[in-house]
Amino acid sequence: MPKYWLRAFAEDGHVRGRWRSGAEHRTPVRRAAVGRDFNTDPLAEGERRVALETYLDRHVDGPCAPVLRALREGQWPLDEAEYAVALDALAWQVVRTQTFRSFDEQVGQHLFPALWAVEALGFCEEELGRPLSDGERMEVFWTAIRTAPGPWLVADPRSALRVMIRAFERTRDVLAAPGRQLVVLRSAVPMLLLGDSGVALRRKDGTFGITPPLLPERVEVFAPLSPTCLLISTPRAHYLPHQGLTRKIAAKANAGAAAWCQDAVYRLPSMSWPSRLRLTSAPLEVRPPRLTAAPTQPPGPAPAHPEIRDGELRAILEQLSHPPTDQSDQSPVLRRGDER
Repeated sequence: MPKYWLRAFAEDGHVRGRWRSGAEHRTPVRRAAVGRDFNTDPLAEGERRVALETYLDRHVDGPCAPVLRALREGQWPLDEAEYAVALDALAWQVVRTQTFRSFDEQVGQHLFPALWAVEALGFCEEELGRPLSDGERMEVFWTAIRTAPGPWLVADPRSALRVMIRAFERTRDVLAAPGRQLVVLRSAVPMLLLGDSGVALRRKDGTFGITPPLLPERVEVFAPLSPTCLLISTPRAHYLPHQGLTRKIAAKANAGAAAWCQDAVYRLPSMSWPSRLRLTSAPLEVRPPRLTAAPTQPPGPAPAHPEIRDGELRAILEQLSHPPTDQSDQSPVLRRGDER
């Protein structure tokens, strides 16, 4: 969680955090929502190890902090460049949290047996030197499902970082899609809490779950910028900025903060906890999918990764996609022409 974001919910450099256990602590901003080595490359050394963290500091948090501060202080509408920076801030905050990483891990755990079974089919046909019959394919598939090892067998410590970079591009495209807009709502008194994820995704039915797809077209992104300022990315037109931040909308945003937090929800130390708001004992979970299989079903199209538009981010993704061959103190800095 960026410190510039947390400071808007602090008094005298402290926030009050409530944990899922029900415990509350007055916490210094510097120690709140901290994830050690969260964005570092575990297989690199020197500057390359912190290349992604450095990129986020220079190209995300650096530009985003003044724009979000301007929103909190009442500047609206934003010019085109500032609007684009605000979209970047929301998209990055969706994908660089413990909640998003937990979502990715849970989806991988649920899908791994099916992926293992598909590989087993190919292995059997290669060993036999002939295609399997429909009955044989189904028998091999379901046997492989039942006996599949855990995903730890192919664990990649860099996978979460690659997923985050690629998911940013998809998320940014969703938030910038035609028909969506940013809405800023303000109140005269503090009403908003801040989860340690910073943002919450609210579905069309009003729920805050993380069952795939994580970003359907009608999803809303709630981002409390301060106890009195709420930024919303929405495809809906029913929010009325001239009416301000109502208690009803604030209650929805606070419910999202409580649902989407991984460990804690923060607020102004002088602000009381909403009486009807409850923290569940565990973070959000992805429901296991129901698997079906048919032997004659044609394979679907291979998934395509989105294009990484920023040259420096492409270089970091390239670093994270290959085993390190040179542990010298180099970072994936752009060479002339790489920006193309």
